[in-house]
Amino acid sequence: TMPCGNPTCRHRTKRKLRPLVISILPSSSSVTSSDDSPRKISRHEQITEMFTTNPSLSAHFEPPVFSPGVPSREIRNRLKLMEYANQAGLLPELEWQLICRALNEQLSPADDACGGGGDDDALCSEVTQDLSKLELSQESMAGKTQTVIDPFKYLVITTRVKPDNNCDETNATDATNNNKQKKKKVKKNEHETKSLIPISPNRRGAAEDISVPYSVELWRKSKTLNRDRSVFGCSLAHLIAMKTLIGDNYDESDDDLSSHEAKFDFILEDNVRAFVGLEDTDDGTSSSTCECACRIWDLIEASNRAQDKPHLRYYGWLGSKPNLTWLYNNHIPRKAFATETGEGNSRIFPFPTNNDFLLDSIDGTSSEPATSQPKKKDASKEDSSKQPSFSTPGGTAIWGMFAYTISPAAYHSLIAQLQNDVGMLMWKGKRMRAFQAKAIDKIIPRTVREVYGEMSVHLSDKVAFVRCPMLGSLLHKHWEEGFCESTELQYAFSSHGEGCNVWDNVWLEDVERQIVDYRKKNGKWIRKEDIQGNSSKSKSNGSARSRSQSPVNIVTLSLISMMLLVNTFASAFTTSMHKSQRKDSLQASTEAILPNSEERQRAKLGHVPIISRTIPIADEMNVTVWEMEKPSEIIQEWWSIDESERTSRVGDPFGVIMWPGSILASRELMKQQKYVSNATVLVLGAGTGVEAQAAALLGAKKVIATDINPLSLQLLEYGAQRIDTIGSEVVEAKYFDLFSSDPLPEHEILVAADTLYNAELANQVGHRLHEAIIRSFEDGQTPTKIIVTDSQKFHGTNFLEEQEMIDLNAIFQEGKWKPLEWELETLKNFCGSGVLIDDDQIYDVDVRVIRR
Repeated sequence: TMPCGNPTCRHRTKRKLRPLVISILPSSSSVTSSDDSPRKISRHEQITEMFTTNPSLSAHFEPPVFSPGVPSREIRNRLKLMEYANQAGLLPELEWQLICRALNEQLSPADDACGGGGDDDALCSEVTQDLSKLELSQESMAGKTQTVIDPFKYLVITTRVKPDNNCDETNATDATNNNKQKKKKVKKNEHETKSLIPISPNRRGAAEDISVPYSVELWRKSKTLNRDRSVFGCSLAHLIAMKTLIGDNYDESDDDLSSHEAKFDFILEDNVRAFVGLEDTDDGTSSSTCECACRIWDLIEASNRAQDKPHLRYYGWLGSKPNLTWLYNNHIPRKAFATETGEGNSRIFPFPTNNDFLLDSIDGTSSEPATSQPKKKDASKEDSSKQPSFSTPGGTAIWGMFAYTISPAAYHSLIAQLQNDVGMLMWKGKRMRAFQAKAIDKIIPRTVREVYGEMSVHLSDKVAFVRCPMLGSLLHKHWEEGFCESTELQYAFSSHGEGCNVWDNVWLEDVERQIVDYRKKNGKWIRKEDIQGNSSKSKSNGSARSRSQSPVNIVTLSLISMMLLVNTFASAFTTSMHKSQRKDSLQASTEAILPNSEERQRAKLGHVPIISRTIPIADEMNVTVWEMEKPSEIIQEWWSIDESERTSRVGDPFGVIMWPGSILASRELMKQQKYVSNATVLVLGAGTGVEAQAAALLGAKKVIATDINPLSLQLLEYGAQRIDTIGSEVVEAKYFDLFSSDPLPEHEILVAADTLYNAELANQVGHRLHEAIIRSFEDGQTPTKIIVTDSQKFHGTNFLEEQEMIDLNAIFQEGKWKPLEWELETLKNFCGSGVLIDDDQIYDVDVRVIRR
């Protein structure tokens, strides 16, 4: 390795360090180029640019290698969860082999490579197919994902246990003594799951949990995580990265960090920025110093000289402001065990524990949020989106696992414990409805300290990496400002300078530099998407601004008003001119009435807060619907309770927000506008009413929008009534249960967008489509027009595989009509509610569509 060219670098002859960076491939952020035109750059490119273009970093670091992140959406899928869990080293080898066998047989039934029958040992010995050789990507499983695939086929068997008939009856009400009414609980059908493989005697947990294989318990608990699914995905990503960091060449003699030579030196998250430092030169300019690498080597050398060998080493960490003050004023001076680290003068100290808090008479088990007002009953819910604030030290003293390394011995000890205790990854209290994931920055240091002692985790008071300012994280949105303030305080303590100067000494991209400049100028933090949004908005709305600069007089406004009034009266007076009047007023209504998507309005339906959302269907048409402002609460409750209680307690909660399939269904209606005009359109599971409004705007004579959730129907009606170009009698919000015996309302076009939540519901939707088409045959007409979309693509929801639909397609072929079949379309840059985290998410989504 060529030495560093900086003569003042105290580690200029050291080898280059090798970073391993955790990052999700699709992630990208917008930056501004030199000509002020926005371009997309992934976090991969940002991190690579940081390490390769800055001289002080490229001289000391190899180009980064990336470890895959784990998207929270993917681990809702049972197969993907098992795949990620195996990559993380969590699944026992036997379970993984049997999962491979089950998937191999069900994905390729013709091969039947392993056969059936035999005892457990024989089944294991016959398994030679590794899941990594199976094509489990969404693209390769096209056409197969609709089959119910059971990865636990050879792990467990589930049988239904019928209750005692005597338990099915309830005592009649005693009319003469109402105060002493007693009822027996109705015992419902139960399911019993038995393991087909031996259970490790080292498993920990409740008897019910450890009676099934590890992978089954992992899936049972993780599927209820809800908004904590992102935390669990982060933990899996770190475990995958640690497995790559340690590698396969594990030597028992490599019992600590000082003796281990790994392929990589440390793990980073892709939200970090490196210290480069600045020094003044003779010509009055500033140049970067080798601060990041020097801080790492200072910590390595001092840590390796310590009496207690390191097993976990932090190169970047944070804490709340009270905890940072306590750390630098109390804990570090008291516990620092290496203060002579060369010219760096950094202090090395052990990870603080609750016992360290007690030395200063601090209750380390909790940290009270700062407040000057008495706590309200629902204060936690009201303030959930605000920045957390702490007035006293305590709780978790150190935050973050964004820059660290771990020894092979500590890693294998950690995995051995995780493989026997799912409870280390997630937990649920007695009164909690859903499981919560434990953060990786709590799991790892606690486990290492328990095994190797309190002095086995080493940190430096001078970090080498910090979190980039105002990243725009969905997971930590309300913590971002606190992270920035803690970073500034940490720098002030460690460098004895102004905290805000920290940003002048770390590598930042252009947008982040703008954020820092705004902070210095205005004293406030601004989020990354705010800067990017203002930039893109100013460019995309340039033509709109130029139009708005022209004078708008009373005559112009009067003409627009007259057009809208004429259209409204005409829709009520006659339907013969319905199509032309709607078409003529469409552009005027879009620009003059509908609010811009960035100007969301708020209101209340009773006590339920709701918020508007304007959705671009096409260049010439938008629709504005109203959604529940915080859907995560009702959806979290729905996921966490027993299926038998969902209908009575929550109902169907998914219709309170807009889904991707409704946009494609609306666009399909636009393509078929000649059929929509003057037709009756029936919408099943209409939700907030995107496709219902679209059909009305396209000239439908009547739109019957059905749903089973009263709140969804209220949202739908509320939104439709506020569109001036939709007649008051055009859209009818109607309660309709797909599982009832009631026939479908009369219609010419049937739409079902994103209604296939599970196999049972999907089959019923298919049954209703079959009913609609057969009815049209009986009336002597061609098959009714049908539009079905599905963005979730859950297993077992392909109703086209049902026999009645197969028979129906046979009739289509005889009549030389196009058969019903799924087609895949990609909806780019979909923006919708995060469902479980209350914030919007923007992503590309593949949607399957049936159009007839």
